[in-house]
Amino acid sequence: MGESARWISVGELAQAFGPGNHTPPPTSELAGSSHVLHFEDGRTLEYRFLPDSKIAWSAPASEGGRADGDEGEAAYFALKVRDALYFVDFVAEQEPPTSVTLILDLEQRIATTLVAVLPESPDVGHSLVARIAAGQELTAVSATFSSAAVGAPFTAQTPRHQPTAELIGRRVEYTYSPTERYEHIYLNEDFYTWQCLMGSEKGLADTDRCHYLKLGEQLYLFVWREKIVPTLGAVVADFSAMRTMGKIFGHAQDGSGGVVDFPVGARARLLNVTAH
Repeated sequence: MGESARWISVGELAQAFGPGNHTPPPTSELAGSSHVLHFEDGRTLEYRFLPDSKIAWSAPASEGGRADGDEGEAAYFALKVRDALYFVDFVAEQEPPTSVTLILDLEQRIATTLVAVLPESPDVGHSLVARIAAGQELTAVSATFSSAAVGAPFTAQTPRHQPTAELIGRRVEYTYSPTERYEHIYLNEDFYTWQCLMGSEKGLADTDRCHYLKLGEQLYLFVWREKIVPTLGAVVADFSAMRTMGKIFGHAQDGSGGVVDFPVGARARLLNVTAH
């Protein structure tokens, strides 16, 4: 590893990814709309897309007239993936730092939500050896996926965005901007390897926990959870258009001073495919 290579905060990464980035512009197509999500576990939440890029969510009122469940409001950004398919993202809480990613599939009338939670300050420095001894995952970042029907009860016939192995074996180069380029190797159902070829993390590489969901033909939700610098990334990889769009979420600094949750996008180049 070169002498200049160092592990940087997610806040520094956000600054490096900014100039000339390939993130698509946010869409306002959802503004003014509302969507009721009926989750597989029986929960119901209504998401309302308000003016000024705000999103509000609440559980429908119970028979007694009282809201039963979570509610709140936050700033959001939305990216249009394909017709009637949107990537929506917002930070829901600060303690513990929590973000929500919503894959809103209005053609199939389904949704997938990803709730990501960063470790709080006392846990950021918890060593990998200690995590192994405690039988924990190496990463302290958690990710919870939920499936929902949009505007109708969830039933046994409701489709969902399914886990997939279609990315496994692919080696892909991603260019996020004129200065930032990475390589991914999708190893198996649980892990991938990344390295920075050019940019703020040049020379760094690691193997981290990941998740894959199929959203459509040659279209995938790829989520990774890093262990050295607690980070969660969630991107939609479109191998028809050879591009990605999504977000990166982490502490602005070293576990204190707030969080950053910023949109990203990249141009993709398939390098090879390995079959075992």
